[in-house]
Amino acid sequence: MKTGFDLSSHQGAVNWRKIESGFAMIRAGWSWYQGGMNIDQRFTENAAGAQAAGIPWGAYLYAYDQTPEAAAISAGRLADLLDGFRIPYPVAYDFEDGQYLSMGRERNSAICQAFLSALQKRGYYAMLYTYTNFAKGYLEMEKLKAYDLWIADYTGKVGWPGEYGIWQYTAGGNLSGITGPVDLDRAYKDYPAIIQEAGLNGYGEHSGSCCQEAEVLRQENAALRDRLNQLEGKLAVIREVVIDGTPSPAAG
Repeated sequence: MKTGFDLSSHQGAVNWRKIESGFAMIRAGWSWYQGGMNIDQRFTENAAGAQAAGIPWGAYLYAYDQTPEAAAISAGRLADLLDGFRIPYPVAYDFEDGQYLSMGRERNSAICQAFLSALQKRGYYAMLYTYTNFAKGYLEMEKLKAYDLWIADYTGKVGWPGEYGIWQYTAGGNLSGITGPVDLDRAYKDYPAIIQEAGLNGYGEHSGSCCQEAEVLRQENAALRDRLNQLEGKLAVIREVVIDGTPSPAAG
């Protein structure tokens, strides 16, 4: 068993050098009602931080999809974002939003099935995240048994009677390096070994060159951002001179 945590931009900046944890599940973003996704503003930062700290990580997408067709689109967008990474832990569909309480089991299950199937076809270890009461009352879990389950239950034990791979046991955990409360989890499978042996999540036969190309592009993007910041600084100085005629100390 490994103890880990999950986080999103809500936790703010993380001091990854202080983190001591077996794994991290990082929010990649959230989906749109009709398919697509917004990327969590700290996803790239958190993924890079986990890798630099040597903490194996997985990812999750918070679901708003309203149809199976939308869910399949969102899965494709998520796969596009993650392609180029090597991800040792599962990629999860976070299905718990309040809108699903009125959609019915059959429709909810069809949405989950569409997302998880599409993600799996893209070469990812697809996992469903939800909480015990939702799994019992709002999903046809028998139809989703082909996929691993990350279950949330804060009662001190897991009330879900079926199989699961990760248990999120509290939303009020504390970790050095993170300000404020954070979700804590326990993983009961050796996911890095399972995923790498299966060639999933970027560990496939032809993923090496793709990962290298993605890393080069990320470095080039960082360099361009630095250059843009420099140019914007110079532009601000020029504007100040033009407006008040007095150069600032930085203009020299």
